[in-house]
Amino acid sequence: MSRIIGLGLVASISLVTTALAENVTLRYSSWLPAAHHVNQNAMYPWFQEIEKITEGRVKVEILPKVVGTAQSQFDVIRDGLADVSFIVPGYTPGRFPVAEIGELPFLGDDTRILAPAFNRMYRKHMAGLDEFAGVEVMSIYSNGPGHVFTRSRPVKSVDDFKGLKLRATGPVTTELLNMVGAVPILKASNEAFEMLSTGVIDGSLSQSETLKNMKMIDLMKFGTLIPGGIYHATLAVIVNSDTWGRISPQDQQAINAVSHEKLAEAMGLTFYNADADGLETMKATPTLALETASPDFIEDLKKALSPLDERWIQIAKEKGLADPAAVLAELRAEVAAAEQKTE
Repeated sequence: MSRIIGLGLVASISLVTTALAENVTLRYSSWLPAAHHVNQNAMYPWFQEIEKITEGRVKVEILPKVVGTAQSQFDVIRDGLADVSFIVPGYTPGRFPVAEIGELPFLGDDTRILAPAFNRMYRKHMAGLDEFAGVEVMSIYSNGPGHVFTRSRPVKSVDDFKGLKLRATGPVTTELLNMVGAVPILKASNEAFEMLSTGVIDGSLSQSETLKNMKMIDLMKFGTLIPGGIYHATLAVIVNSDTWGRISPQDQQAINAVSHEKLAEAMGLTFYNADADGLETMKATPTLALETASPDFIEDLKKALSPLDERWIQIAKEKGLADPAAVLAELRAEVAAAEQKTE
């Protein structure tokens, strides 16, 4: 009888706690356009799911314009100027070096596989290093394969990179372009159109979806597709830690259940579809000469870029990751095995 009474009290307390839980509104700062596939297919549905599973206790308000810039979103969220954002850690080189594993070349082609695999790997091996202090990482993942697009001449060999001014996407691609003799210009994707149209750069490293969504296809004359990706990008969805702390433990648990790997899966799917759509648009553009890198070019590129792995392994080890080489090998092996099953 006492056990039954005790259970009843626990249940009653739980119901009262839920009923009295503070209602929290998260302010979303987005540097991407409202119509961008990340917002339409991942972020906005996630917001709706949050409100649904918390029975309206937690809602997300979409701010009318971005607070700060694409590069400053981490600081914006950490400092409480907004509560949630989609960020690219590589836009602030050196701040999140362990997370740079998601930028390395030849991680894979299928973001439906790579995105959730990266989230699992990060949480398993790297989350404890707390690189993102001051925010809650709701999901972290790597996006699709990056390719090479230029205006002046095609890139068919490692030597063809020499002297080209190309947009870099983060610290790894900056180092990558230096290794092959190109001139890296680190800028966010939403700044690439102006640089290309004014001739500031000769081209860009870019995913297929970015080239289309940022309206760069018509500005390019040549495109070289790199199987496996000459680079990728680490992406994350973050929430201000203080605001997160105002959400009841029960609602936090419910939100986590629809975030983390599940949100990474949604991101992976939308990037996969957007990359496929971008590729089809490129193929249908008569002013863009598109080709796939030859096996010899890929082999030479892997040799030329192999120091990137060693660079990340050394940095990650210095930051406290016990066996970075094993983590990188585990990520590549898991993605490769899953991709092989889908062929």
